[in-house]
Amino acid sequence: MFAAGMSPPAVARKLRVSRKSAYVWHKAWRTAGAEALVSKGPGGPPCRLN
Repeated sequence: MFAAGMSPPAVARKLRVSRKSAYVWHKAWRTAGAEALVSKGPGGPPCRLN
């Protein structure tokens, strides 16, 4: 979306996320490219249930 010229607020509206998240993603995309936006897996600590 950023490569197509979409602004961070427009991306936030389309994906229904906060504008702050979209600006963080935009900065990462500008500095490191699309590879910076690849999912790193679920966040948080690992599940302790066995």
